[in-house]
Amino acid sequence: MVRLSAVALLLCIPLAAHAEDDVPPPAPAAAPAPLAPAMRMFNHLAYGEANATALVPVPSLAGCILVRDAVDDLEHLLAAARAEGIDLGAVSCFRSIAKQRRVFCSGSENCDSVGGAALRARFVGPPGHSEHATGYAIDFVHRGGDCRAVEQCFALTPGGKWLMRRGPEFGFELSFPAGNKQGVGWEPWHWRWVGRSGDAGAQAQAARARFAAAQARFPALPAVARTQTKAAAGLLPDRRSVETAREGGGYAVSSSRAGAAILLATSAMRRP
Repeated sequence: MVRLSAVALLLCIPLAAHAEDDVPPPAPAAAPAPLAPAMRMFNHLAYGEANATALVPVPSLAGCILVRDAVDDLEHLLAAARAEGIDLGAVSCFRSIAKQRRVFCSGSENCDSVGGAALRARFVGPPGHSEHATGYAIDFVHRGGDCRAVEQCFALTPGGKWLMRRGPEFGFELSFPAGNKQGVGWEPWHWRWVGRSGDAGAQAQAARARFAAAQARFPALPAVARTQTKAAAGLLPDRRSVETAREGGGYAVSSSRAGAAILLATSAMRRP
């Protein structure tokens, strides 16, 4: 007789989660309706899977597929980076919920206990709770150097620094910044596409709607400005914030009108 742990059974249901305790206050009459309570599992928000017909290959990144409009902006981003001598690649782009389950449960300890699953979820979304399933997210890697893929040292590479400075220009924002209140580990390599600031296209609007709950409660940093006027000025949102985290050494991330800069307190940036 096959025995399944409670965690394994839970992960077989892609959208099983718990609701946020805090529901945002009602919006003004002229504004859109207030967001529904966000569903979470091990701090990760629930996401459905992109329609396969909306996904296309990224010409310059073998094996990478994303939503079509995201691909167009990504190609411009990669070209701009190359023009400055930055060689960016991708470790992961779209991942189906089925593949996410295999990735999340790659070790038996990850799905056989609540503790194991919670630890795994610090840096990997449970199935049905990963931005990769939307077709809008990508894990970047800097080609060259000694920083391995999906390591926090990516923030120190030329590619990581370039993305912090220019990623939002091309419609990409950092989903899980340092010290984020969502409780997900700092992932300087993981960026989501929401369209360039001022982009009124259907795909950009769909992406922003998909990530509306995440942006309202746990803002990306740096983020794509959501207003046309700031897009024209080519600026990030006019705000300053400093957040700290203590995983593998203290560090802080700051954001301002000019962009975002990483301030490091230690050089021990590799993920445990």
